Amino acid sequence: MALAPYLRTTLHILPLMSSTASLTHAYMEALTTDAFLHPAPTTSALTRALAKETASSLPSTTKTEAAKDLLIPIWFTNFFHAAVYSVITFNTLTTTSAAANLYLYPNELGSTGSRTYYAAGLTAALAHFAFVPAVAGSIERLFKMCVAQAKGQVVQGGAAANTLREWNARHRVRMMTVDLCAWVCFSVGVVGFLTP
Repeated sequence: MALAPYLRTTLHILPLMSSTASLTHAYMEALTTDAFLHPAPTTSALTRALAKETASSLPSTTKTEAAKDLLIPIWFTNFFHAAVYSVITFNTLTTTSAAANLYLYPNELGSTGSRTYYAAGLTAALAHFAFVPAVAGSIERLFKMCVAQAKGQVVQGGAAANTLREWNARHRVRMMTVDLCAWVCFSVGVVGFLTP
């Protein structure tokens, strides 16, 4: 299939661009969920500079834990409704563009040694979806907590934070294995392909 040169170049770099977006998105998900799982750093230099005062560390009080049980399910349900579409979009772009490169330009990729990296990147990007069963249970429990709260039921005992901690731990494994692997593979593959 003959593509215009600029379209061909775009197709070659698209797996790297979309895997970069996917990895960045995953990092930001981990960063934002961590904020619910750790006490606020009230004694840090940044906090002291911005608050213009020093505070002792926050105690882990019953009120704080109760607030987490209330807020985490609501926040996560909103967050997930928006984030799931970008995750699917980025990973679909990565897998389809990598597959298109391998199908349309196998000889060109092979002649530069990039074919192996595109294939490995495609495998890693597909493996992202293999983690869905590992995170599905915690996602479902957080959604159920949100619905229960909407019905006036109280979630308590740190259940929300513990469930978010479970999701975050598995998410981090996925990010640091398959997402990072896909990005590295496409980085090497694209640089190898585009370097004369």
